[in-house]
Amino acid sequence: MKSIKLSDFLKSEIKPFLLGAFLSRIMEKTIDNQNYFYTYTYFMASKVVYQDDFDFLSYAKELNDSMNKYSGFYNWDIHNSKKTVTELRFYIKNDLNMTKTMFYVALYQKLMTSNWVISPEQNEQKKEFIRGFIELRGSIDTSAKFIAQDYFYNDNIELKKAQILTDLMNLPINYANFNPRNLQPQYISGENQRNAQFRINLYYYALNIGFINKYKAKVFENAYHKHNYYLKDDITYFNFEMPISRNDDVKFIKYLNFFTNNIYQKSLTPEAVKELRKRLGFDACEQNDHRNKSIVKLFNDIAEDKCAICGTTKTYENKQTGKQTFEIHHVISYHNGQEYDNMANLVKLCPNCHRMLKKNSAPKDIQIKAIIKILHEHREIYEFTASYLAIDDINDLAEKIWSMLG
Repeated sequence: MKSIKLSDFLKSEIKPFLLGAFLSRIMEKTIDNQNYFYTYTYFMASKVVYQDDFDFLSYAKELNDSMNKYSGFYNWDIHNSKKTVTELRFYIKNDLNMTKTMFYVALYQKLMTSNWVISPEQNEQKKEFIRGFIELRGSIDTSAKFIAQDYFYNDNIELKKAQILTDLMNLPINYANFNPRNLQPQYISGENQRNAQFRINLYYYALNIGFINKYKAKVFENAYHKHNYYLKDDITYFNFEMPISRNDDVKFIKYLNFFTNNIYQKSLTPEAVKELRKRLGFDACEQNDHRNKSIVKLFNDIAEDKCAICGTTKTYENKQTGKQTFEIHHVISYHNGQEYDNMANLVKLCPNCHRMLKKNSAPKDIQIKAIIKILHEHREIYEFTASYLAIDDINDLAEKIWSMLG
């Protein structure tokens, strides 16, 4: 088994492809009482490619060589290769006794100090990162036009790592897709508990990013009848006219926020799942124009009983529930539009702070300060409001939200 010491690995310049691979999925394994980290690629035969048309066994070595080339370390090795399945792994000997989270943070710091990340364009290094991040574990959906992978994370630090692709790698948000499969009825019933998925528009990927894995390129070619392709530096690109994208630019961020606040590490009842599906538009019955009060009730049940401004956890007891009383506040006031009736726009406030945030109920500077505190301490609120109002600067954003108070 090939490996490199973690101490040596972190001292080295790590190429974008390998950074993408590890930031996408870090695995851990103990061998002979020694801890190792590893990342991997794994793919199986597809029904759209005849077995006689592709030799898995001989291709494993070719892919291994290509991945070593783009990684800059010749540590990729064939872990498993059969007629219908291939798995390659890259091992790192954890001589520093780091946790997964510590290793992830170290890699993220490497990423953020890389000169190629600063570029406002989607340069070749960023494309290499995207291939490492999505394609090694991603599968070609032969009907829904996505390259998709299960979305794994060790803790909250990794939860929104897909936004690295949109925020830093210039992946257009309207080609990114987050699928919280935890909300499927089969997941709650235990019939089919599948992980959440991160997906990229397959046509965009084939045109602009290109495939390092020739078998996955073959699956795309056969499934979607796209036969005009070319090779450049071992990467397969396709030529065709890109269909017009009709995705909502905000939907990707909305789903990640929604997942973080309301699904991740929550024990949801079937009734709660039904309501969440409705709010995300998964069910056709959502089509109504009146305000759905149940979203506030659901948020009240899920969110921590703590004021987002003053931080108090004690107000006064609700005689019906026996709980402390908190009020639900729309950060962007609901009267500005039904689209703001969204859990990523809600916080709990004590009655005093809630009254203070009513329009003309307190001096402007005090209200602005309170709004900034909410935005600073609730990342999901900042991302939702910044996306909808198209304002990144937190002070300008707070000013705009203040002008919209109800």
